[in-house]
Amino acid sequence: MKMMAPVELLDELVLEVLIRLPVKSILRFKSVSKAWRAIISDPSFIREHLEYSASKRKRNPSVLIAPHVLDSIIEGEDWPTTFSTQICFYQLLPGSATAEARLMHSQDFPGEFRSVCHIAHCDGLVLLPTNTYVYLFNPATRDTLRLPAETNPNKIPVPPDICLPAGLGLDPRTGRYKVVRAFYRSIDPVTDVFHMGMQVYTVGEADASWRDTAADPPYTVVEWITAKSVEGRIFWVIDTNYKPRPPRCLLRFNLEDETFGLTGLPASFPGLDDSFSLDVMHEKLCLIASSSSSTPGGTQPAALSIWILVQDDARMNSRWEQRYSIQTTHIGRLMVMGHLSDDVVMLYARRRLCRHRLHTTELTEMCNMDGLKYHRHRAGAVGPAGRNIFFFNVTPYMESLVRVTA
Repeated sequence: MKMMAPVELLDELVLEVLIRLPVKSILRFKSVSKAWRAIISDPSFIREHLEYSASKRKRNPSVLIAPHVLDSIIEGEDWPTTFSTQICFYQLLPGSATAEARLMHSQDFPGEFRSVCHIAHCDGLVLLPTNTYVYLFNPATRDTLRLPAETNPNKIPVPPDICLPAGLGLDPRTGRYKVVRAFYRSIDPVTDVFHMGMQVYTVGEADASWRDTAADPPYTVVEWITAKSVEGRIFWVIDTNYKPRPPRCLLRFNLEDETFGLTGLPASFPGLDDSFSLDVMHEKLCLIASSSSSTPGGTQPAALSIWILVQDDARMNSRWEQRYSIQTTHIGRLMVMGHLSDDVVMLYARRRLCRHRLHTTELTEMCNMDGLKYHRHRAGAVGPAGRNIFFFNVTPYMESLVRVTA
């Protein structure tokens, strides 16, 4: 049997050790030697480390928190235009003994935007749409990319503080990440119907820039809602405030061939006018719907159901399965954060992280975002997130070494 050379054995051992380390430690080890730097910078190592992080997240889910503070409050605004341009990302390990969120990355963008929208996460990368630029972060490596300077792709006048829909996902054919954003192309002078176009930006591509898709989407999607990405496709909620009304479906974008399609809603789902949101669960698209609304006083429980998309094709032959049902009051927007065990799912709603035990209908609060301790780098300071917090951007998260630039 051929014996492995000592140097090869050492390289393999180093590789196995490095893959299991957190990103912060790996980046420190880059300076140990040229050989270690080469290993850590190799795309195959970055992918192996990502796969290990994904398997680790299934055992120990992690949550990324971005508190958004208002510099001032203007009465009567539907959505504030006074957001602080200081963006901070904190990581929370819900299974840990202490309820502390650790600061991962903080950066200020003075004067660059006034409004922010909901973030999207894909393989350690975080997308933040604003009313001007779209930003891409890797909080673990502290890398930031402000996508090219075309701040307003709209072809017609739109309110300056609007956040247009955007999405982030992985092209499974090329292994590259793509950002997709919508813009308003035109308005029909007779019907007043807006027509949208879409642009794509390929992360890490040489001389990357925004480029229009070959065809426009068949329907306009809802503003202010960041898309969900799963299995090489991005999904948006279609805007129903137009005539003729669109079919009962979602807009789908294939990241591989950059074409649009439609995904039908569950057959027994009430309709497009009912309150629902999209999320990802078990690496599948899920739909979270409210079948009844709570009363203003909060005494009447709302019945929330979670549906999983199990089959989809080009002919809108979509098949959904209703997996979970939850009874609660004042639930607000519900988001899936991951699994704590085989029968316990972690959810986020109304600034609260909750656990839901499957085969029951109740939610149990784990922690409140306002009550968490936020650990900052400076002198080990620990305290609340701050004053004038309008909302918390919260997403399931895993560390990675994925680059935001070439």
